[in-house]
Amino acid sequence: MLNLGRDYFINLLLFVLPAVIIVLTLHEFGHAFAAYKMGDETAKREGRLTLNPLRHIDPFGMIALILFRFGWGKPIPVDFFALRNLRKGMVVVSLAGPLMNFLTAIILSPLYKLMFKSTVMQAGFSYFIVLIEYIILYSIYLGIFNLIPVPPLDGSKVLFAVSKRPQRFLLDESMNWYGMIFLIILIAIPFFNFGNLLSFIVNPILRILL
Repeated sequence: MLNLGRDYFINLLLFVLPAVIIVLTLHEFGHAFAAYKMGDETAKREGRLTLNPLRHIDPFGMIALILFRFGWGKPIPVDFFALRNLRKGMVVVSLAGPLMNFLTAIILSPLYKLMFKSTVMQAGFSYFIVLIEYIILYSIYLGIFNLIPVPPLDGSKVLFAVSKRPQRFLLDESMNWYGMIFLIILIAIPFFNFGNLLSFIVNPILRILL
């Protein structure tokens, strides 16, 4: 059960919320940048090729990431049929979000370890040390979660890209609805123990990075 005392809300406002906003923004920007480079300007035209968090944050996805360590941002609009190479484009654009999260964690990891081991840094920059720790943590959780090959998560589009007819899956919106129902069942029913399973995958990575 969550401890909703004063310390919880202070930690939420000072560390968790800023970290989640940064992680989600970088994830969605990764998708938008990759789509633009692959030939689709939809995200750019709609003002999503930006690091402005207000353009990328989905309130429900942000709350889910805060509470359960898996969530989502506002989906980047992508016209996959405008990409120069459909199959390659689907893979590159879909993996760009998780890859951005993984790169963020990898780049910040040495800085975190350096600051954490320094008594001087601990004394003067303790806030930033904890914030970086949360950014690394949520980056890995978001990246791994989105690699699950279930629509509408990023991993599903990679799977569709190597299928015989990727166009079929892109045009069938029902796939996203069925996928969402499956994910809700998977996450909500304790029998599947989804949270612990995700942590089982993520924790060894975090032990290396932190």
